[in-house]
Amino acid sequence: MNRKVIFPGSFDPFTLGHYNVLYRLKDLFDEVYIAVAVNLEKKPMFSLEERKYMIEDIVRDNKFDNIHVVAFEGLVTEFMKKHNIKILARGLRDSEDLSHESRISRMNKILYPEMETVFLHTAEEFAYISSSLIKEILRFDGPINGLVPDVLVNYIESKKC
Repeated sequence: MNRKVIFPGSFDPFTLGHYNVLYRLKDLFDEVYIAVAVNLEKKPMFSLEERKYMIEDIVRDNKFDNIHVVAFEGLVTEFMKKHNIKILARGLRDSEDLSHESRISRMNKILYPEMETVFLHTAEEFAYISSSLIKEILRFDGPINGLVPDVLVNYIESKKC
């Protein structure tokens, strides 16, 4: 059985917490689609194309053969139906994430009854990292080493707010 999973998010920017989840997904599933999404509630620091490029750089740098990086706008459930993906993965840092992601999971299940959502807890050493905090650190010229994959540090720092 070819088991595919989608790992959607805005990834603005991609953090070590995201990387931790992605790294584990690649060993759990035959094919991983990391889907860079447009989130209408957020004003991104990076364009959709830039976010996709950064993740492609990580995948290429690590030679992850079973990871596909895609960008999309719209409902993730529609993307999943179109590409015959029935499993959606989300990373969790804490109980707030669980509460938020559980509500989204229930709605997705209404929109696409054949799908399932799996939750992976981010490794404890990355549970405090968020894209929002990284953007705030950048605003005040703080260092982001150890918060994002090394291959992205210079690129992200060059885009300071």
